Amino acid sequence: MFDNLYYVGEKEYSAWAVVTSDGIIVLDTIWAYSVEDEIVGGLKKLGFDPAQIKYALVSHAHIDHIGGAKYLQEKLGTHIVMSAADWDFAEQSPRLPADIKPRRDVVAPDGYKLALGDTTLSFHLTPGHTPGTISTIFTVKDGGRAHTVATWGGTAFNFQPTPQAFQVYIDSAVKYQDVVKQAGADVILSNHTIFDGSLKKFAALAMRKPGDPHPFVVGQDSVQRYVKVAEECARAQQLQSK
Repeated sequence: MFDNLYYVGEKEYSAWAVVTSDGIIVLDTIWAYSVEDEIVGGLKKLGFDPAQIKYALVSHAHIDHIGGAKYLQEKLGTHIVMSAADWDFAEQSPRLPADIKPRRDVVAPDGYKLALGDTTLSFHLTPGHTPGTISTIFTVKDGGRAHTVATWGGTAFNFQPTPQAFQVYIDSAVKYQDVVKQAGADVILSNHTIFDGSLKKFAALAMRKPGDPHPFVVGQDSVQRYVKVAEECARAQQLQSK
């Protein structure tokens, strides 16, 4: 996708590999049944050694994002990163089979910076989708030109629809708008391809010619409006929930 960013997910469920000078950081671990084929197999196909996955962020502890974490932890020695609230959420969730739950590892507080080699990722707590959803800011390069990526850690409203729950989501979106603005983020990524238009952008990237704009670089205004839309949708749902 960029000089130091690769897609190793499925058609719907996203996983991104950030390649640094000292190893790989994976963003989301998709499903237990697909992590070996997609993430490990995908990296091999791209010419990388999966044993170099030093860290894997679980943006939120739903089964389609945490499912492959235990495999990476046990097979490759990958450190798994989650917020404290989502470590608790995962441990207590009856929807997560015990045999796929990773052991508690790296706990990321709000603003936590993960540095590996020449790359630093900044993790921001944006609860709402889950109690401890994490959104991420980091730098990618396109032919040597730097761009700033913002991820939105959890999009849909698949939680108990109370006014209080929506307020948590709204507060996170409002806070994160300031984060992406200060960071100058001009790329937005999701952990589901339907939420960031990745599939269409993949196709456009495959047809890209020298000098053409990068399909994933949407500009700072678009990134800020993306998070604003998340806020406004939550506000509309909050009104309906009263």
